[in-house]
Amino acid sequence: MKKKALRIIFYGGYGDALLYTPAFKALKEEAPDRKIIIYCVIKGQEQVFKNNPSVDEVRGVSFIKNPIAFMGYYLKWMPFLFYHYGEYCPTLFYDKNAKEIIADLYGVKLKDDKVQFFLTKKEDRTAKEYMAQFKDPILIHVTSRASPNQHWEHDNWNRLVEEMPEYTFLQLGLEDEKKVEKAVDLRGQLSFRETLGILKYSKSFVGVNSSFAHATNAFDLPGVVVFGPAQPAIWGQSNNINIFKSVRCSPCLEILRASPCPYNRLCMKQITVAEVKEALLKQLKTRSLSLS
Repeated sequence: MKKKALRIIFYGGYGDALLYTPAFKALKEEAPDRKIIIYCVIKGQEQVFKNNPSVDEVRGVSFIKNPIAFMGYYLKWMPFLFYHYGEYCPTLFYDKNAKEIIADLYGVKLKDDKVQFFLTKKEDRTAKEYMAQFKDPILIHVTSRASPNQHWEHDNWNRLVEEMPEYTFLQLGLEDEKKVEKAVDLRGQLSFRETLGILKYSKSFVGVNSSFAHATNAFDLPGVVVFGPAQPAIWGQSNNINIFKSVRCSPCLEILRASPCPYNRLCMKQITVAEVKEALLKQLKTRSLSLS
């Protein structure tokens, strides 16, 4: 007998959406004939799930577009799943990756814990052609929307780019994020899907713990991520070199959240330009070997 539709209400950032995709794949593998419908609370999150073979439909949550589902939710005659792993304060209570935590919430085991993201043929072709114009491109993302305590010193980013003139650094992010000197400015110019498209065809990635750092996992892109108040054990991806300094007050992401760090971000300040550069060069070598 065909199983009933699985209706999932998703609330979270782009990075969270990416981290949920392995669990959605496991759910579809468990019952291939079951229809999986994702209701996105935040506009734009559907970009993450578009073209995903494990997701049958992606919808918004407005009454006008979904009157039956809307009434079914509020009158409780339709089952909906609403699991947000962030409510369980993973930094404080878990020591395993967020993708596994999410899978546990849905009662599935991950046979494949890789982030799932699928470009259309046109998106893939456009991204490849766009990146062909740059010599040895590296994508860089320096801003955390989750917490400013995850920011590395901006002068460090400037120094890193300056010390690697043989590579082309392309800065991702929104228009209001601080510009890195000598980096090609792509802030605010690309959609999320366009950004992940060029990520696929870059030589490497370097940045803070963010959605783009998670997205590298979808393409097995060797990158470098600087961690401070968040633990790599929870939010790190295995394809990246995750740099983390275990100072006595860390991790503190879910304690301080957006509040200023009382210790002047000691965990981030202990990360040097030299070690990030060394890690990045190592990942670039790994990337070259994989493409040869």
